[in-house]
Amino acid sequence: MVKYALKRLLWLVPTLLGVLFFLFSMTYMLPGDPADIILGPRATPEMVAQMNQRLGLDQPWPISLVRYVGNILQGDLGTSIFRDVPVEHLIMRVLPYTIMLTLSAMFLAVILGIGLGIISSAYENTWLDKIITFMVLIWASVPNFIWAVLFVLIFSLRLGWLPVTGGGEPGNLLDQIYHLIGPAIALSLTWAGYIARIVRSSMLETLQEDFITTEKSFGLPMSLIFYKYALKRAIKPAIAVIALGLGRLLGGAVFIEVIFSRPGLGQLLVDAIEMRNLPVIRGGVLVAALLFVLANMLADISYAYFDPRIRYE
Repeated sequence: MVKYALKRLLWLVPTLLGVLFFLFSMTYMLPGDPADIILGPRATPEMVAQMNQRLGLDQPWPISLVRYVGNILQGDLGTSIFRDVPVEHLIMRVLPYTIMLTLSAMFLAVILGIGLGIISSAYENTWLDKIITFMVLIWASVPNFIWAVLFVLIFSLRLGWLPVTGGGEPGNLLDQIYHLIGPAIALSLTWAGYIARIVRSSMLETLQEDFITTEKSFGLPMSLIFYKYALKRAIKPAIAVIALGLGRLLGGAVFIEVIFSRPGLGQLLVDAIEMRNLPVIRGGVLVAALLFVLANMLADISYAYFDPRIRYE
């Protein structure tokens, strides 16, 4: 298991190097001079030359690339053009909001998904099972940004139950939780539906296993068999995909933050794109890619833990 984990960890190196190469090349893919694009048509040649120097574009492409990668390895993501603040400081200010939203959504998705999956399998082919199956199918079919728009329109603007924008008053935990309710639920529903379908299918398959039949022949109560023996085995596939869901929810959090005008990595990137703040764009995308790759690596390791055959493929 340790060997497999180290192998997956080594794959992070070429992946992140590829991301760094893409982010650096993105500057050269833009039509025209990046400094002209940032400064606008009224920029003087001196201002353009100074901006190219700040962006590291005053040197030949290979030298600029080596310098960029070297700065990243030293923890230097650059400096914001308009705020004159290190990019890593800007990211660290908003990253806790994104992580909090992602983890809260995953917690809700796990509770709702596992709970509804268990109830649905326990009452197979009843009206309750059909209602839950239909409901989680809708949840899993609708993208999370659509849920976010519906929540804003219905629960914020129409009913006034939830705040429309913001992340809550700093230092006020209750207010932050209040502002987190809508985004977290909207982000969690799609993955909750997916988890519920996995748990239901796995439970029904496990209940047909021979060891369950043996337990029944011993006269054990069905509730004991269901929760102690069947659930313990059926829950493993759901646990294995939770880490995979972290990466998906992290990507969805970017859209949720924009829709709810909530501080976070997604809102920071949107603001940077609007202002053409290239250092912030490159730093924000790099951090988002790093978190996504780490989440996927955790998913691969969890799959290998619950299915040892993967380790030897």
